[in-house]
Amino acid sequence: MLDESLFPSSARFASMRTGGAGPDLEHFNHLHPLEKALVAHSVDIRKSEFGDARWCAHQALKELGRDGGDPILRGERGMPLWPSAVSGSLTHTDGFRAAVVAPRLLVRSMGLDAEPAEPLPEGVLGSIARVGELPQLKRMEESGLHCADRLLFCAKEATYKAWFPLTHRWLGFEQAEIDLRDDGTFVSYLLVRPTPVPFISGRWALRDGFVIAATSVT
Repeated sequence: MLDESLFPSSARFASMRTGGAGPDLEHFNHLHPLEKALVAHSVDIRKSEFGDARWCAHQALKELGRDGGDPILRGERGMPLWPSAVSGSLTHTDGFRAAVVAPRLLVRSMGLDAEPAEPLPEGVLGSIARVGELPQLKRMEESGLHCADRLLFCAKEATYKAWFPLTHRWLGFEQAEIDLRDDGTFVSYLLVRPTPVPFISGRWALRDGFVIAATSVT
């Protein structure tokens, strides 16, 4: 599902598909006790999502040669606390989990988001889209991308995930304007000040029924 085309060359990643009759707690049960404690009082579905995503994160860190067995804890607003020399991001949605990491010296921050390749529920687009973003959605829908609005949502989520570790500040949907491009790239123009960077670049893809958006700040 994921491949090198979505990420900087220094990045490493891992993903998994999920399914079955109910939550699978195998990966959760093998987490470090401090990781398990973060969602100890959650329902099994949440534990399953958390355990699978953390498993992907540790696999990606192993690929990078940076997994020493330490727990990946949680910071402000749920931000994963990666090893000090690593940047990264996690995502989970129904049927899919993934993580990506990179050396922080080469990639300052990263964002990854995945969603089902389906249109957003009615009424949601108006709460996430800026007026200037609507014409490109119409163009993409007319060209056959039936879930262009979901792609926009995914791109904004991936933008926020790269923004927050740099600033520790909230970024609303209206505070970034996304330029989605047909070649599988996008640019998120940041409309807040001060900002450490004027824009965040990203890449997107449709894979096996999912929309995937990835961002990076180098």
